[in-house]
Amino acid sequence: MESAHEREKRRTAMLDALARVLEQVGFPHTTARIYAALTLAEGEGLSTSEIVEELGISKASVSNAMHLLVGTELVQRYRVPGSRETHYRMLKGVWGEILGRKFAATSYIRQVAEDAMETVDSPAARERLREMHDVYSFFEREFEDVMKRFNERNER
Repeated sequence: MESAHEREKRRTAMLDALARVLEQVGFPHTTARIYAALTLAEGEGLSTSEIVEELGISKASVSNAMHLLVGTELVQRYRVPGSRETHYRMLKGVWGEILGRKFAATSYIRQVAEDAMETVDSPAARERLREMHDVYSFFEREFEDVMKRFNERNER
């Protein structure tokens, strides 16, 4: 049978692994660790002091990270009756929408590359922009199909 110490070591390793993945997709370090802790929380969410204690960070660090997480609609503040502390929980069903917004940025980048090709005189610059345009055009079409299938799946 696994001891409490072994379970805690395993949980810490998983928190670190999840935080690393989130950092690789653009989350700041502390924000990634907080989001990982919320993901692994045993209950509905965590209080500010629980986050501070678990991660060994300051209340100010929690506050700063929560501005990003709440602002991007990944996390929600909530109150627990009888507690004066702010609690935080992950919102459900937001990852598809967030990924959809990231996919939409592909169209913008493709359009900028297209516009830039019309303004540059250098064949070398035009060639680099053509490659950028072609890659983003391809993924723009693919992402549209992926999001369509994803949304159809969620409607069922």
